[in-house]
Amino acid sequence: MRSYLIVLFVLTSVLTKAYGQSAGCTDPLALNFDERAEVNDGSCRYAPVVHTPPFAFELPGEVSETSGLVFHKGLLWTHNDSGGKPVLYGLDTTSAKIVSRLTVSNASAIDWEEITSDEDYLYIGDFGNNSGTRRDLTIYRISIDALSAKADTTVRADVIGLHYPEQKEFKKSKTHSFDCEAFVAFNDNLYLFTKDRGRQNTQLYRLPAVPGKHAAVLLADFPSGGLITGASLNEFENELILVGYVQNLWTPFLWIFTDFEEDQFFSANKRRIELVNLATTQTEAVCHLGNKQYFISAESSPTFSARTFRFDSSPWTDSITDHPKGKALRKIDVQWVRPEDKGWGKLVVRSGVGRKARLEITDADQRLLYRGYLGLKKNEDFVFPLDGLEINGNKLEIILVSGRKFFTSTFER
Repeated sequence: MRSYLIVLFVLTSVLTKAYGQSAGCTDPLALNFDERAEVNDGSCRYAPVVHTPPFAFELPGEVSETSGLVFHKGLLWTHNDSGGKPVLYGLDTTSAKIVSRLTVSNASAIDWEEITSDEDYLYIGDFGNNSGTRRDLTIYRISIDALSAKADTTVRADVIGLHYPEQKEFKKSKTHSFDCEAFVAFNDNLYLFTKDRGRQNTQLYRLPAVPGKHAAVLLADFPSGGLITGASLNEFENELILVGYVQNLWTPFLWIFTDFEEDQFFSANKRRIELVNLATTQTEAVCHLGNKQYFISAESSPTFSARTFRFDSSPWTDSITDHPKGKALRKIDVQWVRPEDKGWGKLVVRSGVGRKARLEITDADQRLLYRGYLGLKKNEDFVFPLDGLEINGNKLEIILVSGRKFFTSTFER
C-alpha cells in the first residue's frame, strides 16, 4: 500500500459563523453599521438611492421586445418576448448589430421571458404566465458551445418541464403569483424568481437543471416592492442582481444581493437602487459582463425604443468586499496529497462557502497544463488528480482565483 504525504496550504484563515462571533450589519455605508459585527446577518438598512445607468446602445428592431440577456464570448445574446420566433440573437456590442441567429428547431416560443447559463449549457425560460392559466411551463436547454459561431445556425434543445405545486387553480387572474421572468443557474439547479402580481413580491423556487418534468420547490419569499423581470448571478463576486419595475407606475429599479452563502440569496446583504430617471422604461433583463459590470436591457415602449444600459455595482458593494469586517473572509484549504515514492498525487480543495474558482496549473517549464473552473461546495472536498497531467520537471505552480481573491502556491517534489 502506498503511503502519502499531505502538504496543507491555508490560503485565508478567518472562520465563518463560529461561536463567539458577533452578527450584525457589516457595511460601513449602511445606516445601522455595527463596527463590532464580524458576521453579516443581512440586516443592513440604507438611505434611498437614485441612479441613472449610462446608455449603451439601441437594439435593432428585430429584437424590439428583448426579454433576456446572456453575455458569452464577446457577444450579447437576447431574444424576443411572447409570440416571437424561437430564435436567439447574438449582437456585437460595438456595432450593436446582429451577427448571429440561433434557431431552436424543436421549440415553440409561447412566452420566452429569460435566458441564463452555466459552464455547459444555456437555458431558455418559456415560463411567462401572465394570466396564470398555463400548464405547459418549459425550459429549453442547449449546449453553451452553440453560441460560439458568428453565423445563422440551428440547434435542438433538451426539454425541462416544470410546475408549481402551490398552484391549485388555473383561472385567469391579475393577482396570481405564478408568473416568472427571471432565473439563474447555480450548482446544477435552476432558481426562478416569480412575479407576484397581487403583493408585488417575488418568490424563489428551485428545480434540477436536467431534462424531465419537475415540481419547483418553494424556498423563500422576498418583498421586492415591484415585479421582477430579470436576474443575473455573478458567482465570482458573490452578487445577485434583480431588475424590475413598479406595477402601474412603470418606474424601474434593481436589487443587489451580496455576501450570501450557497443559494441563501435573500439572507444576504440587500440594497435597492431606484432608476426613476428611466420612468416608463420597461426594464426586462440583466446580465453579467465581468468584474462588477452588467448590461441592462429594456424593450420598446411608447416613449423609448428598445435599448441597453450599463451598470456598475461596485459603488454599492465594494464597501462590503473590501472592508475588513465586511464580507466575512472564507477559509480555503488546499491539500497536496502525493505518494512518497513517485507520481504527483492529487489536490484536495475545500472551501468554507460554496463558490466558483478558477484553477491554473503550470510546470517548471512554465507550460500551462490546466485551466478550468471548480464548482466548490460548502465544506466539501473537491479532488483534482495531478498524475494525468504531462508534467515536466519537479515543480508545479498552482493559481486559484475566486472573486477578488488571488492565491498562488508552488509544489516541489
